[in-house]
Amino acid sequence: MSYASAARLAKVFSRLMALGNAIGQEKTPTPGVTKIADIPYIADGTPFHLLDVYCPEGTDRPLPVIVDIHGGGLFYGDKELNQYYGMYLASLGFTVVVPSYPLTPPALFEEQARDILAVYAWTAQHAEEYNMDMDNFYVTGDSAGAQLAVYTALIQTSPALQALYKTGPAPVAIRALGLVSGMFETNKGPLSRLEILYFGENYEQSEIYKNMNYTSLPGLEALPPCYLVTSAEDTVHKAVLEFAALLKERGVAHELHDWPKQKGRKLPHVFSVLFPHREESRQTSDEMTEFFMKYAHLARERV
Repeated sequence: MSYASAARLAKVFSRLMALGNAIGQEKTPTPGVTKIADIPYIADGTPFHLLDVYCPEGTDRPLPVIVDIHGGGLFYGDKELNQYYGMYLASLGFTVVVPSYPLTPPALFEEQARDILAVYAWTAQHAEEYNMDMDNFYVTGDSAGAQLAVYTALIQTSPALQALYKTGPAPVAIRALGLVSGMFETNKGPLSRLEILYFGENYEQSEIYKNMNYTSLPGLEALPPCYLVTSAEDTVHKAVLEFAALLKERGVAHELHDWPKQKGRKLPHVFSVLFPHREESRQTSDEMTEFFMKYAHLARERV
């Protein structure tokens, strides 16, 4: 598929996602949470280089910090997609940073990864200002956001990947990852038709593209502990189970919650982000944050 054809297809996918979110996404704010909106993490005037910070009202001490990366296939969405999810996570006693990032087209995957690393660096630079405990730094991502979470975590510890992505590590130590319905494959299904957008012309010769296969990626064992969630009705269910099996094979500490079908209610792709106040979603987010705190640097009183 040509670049132009792939770009047209991405626009079609974007419209379908926007329609689905407009109809089905829960839009209920969590009470007791403060939102600080539209903070630039790269000061270039680009709306895709803005982030929001959520924290419990009245916070006057450093809290564990979560950077939450929205999904959307790398071609759709912005930080507003995850605002209600960010509110819920903050209500559990965290300072939550939710960024936008440039989309494809025209942004390539490597540019998106560098921008997420810039978010991590911004967090370290502004920790005191926004009551963030950088000793307890976690990253969550849903769908494509989970893919960015995994790759940026790998770049953090791999000089080879740093050279490949033309960047250095951000001044943070990621304690654990929360991966919701991770988009761990771009070479299968409908998204495989967009790889020219993700990795550029002649992408099959790109070293970054060649390193997108997790099964042969060196250094995967250096990933932080991972909490993964999927469901029987998740469009990436099989890929998440395969990734969890790979983590087990490589000795990466992890926990997987594979939700079965529920009577009378569907649990679709990224359900805990779309519907953060549902019983199953609350259980998922509670489990994830409890998993995080098992790897906390210091035990801190929760709000």
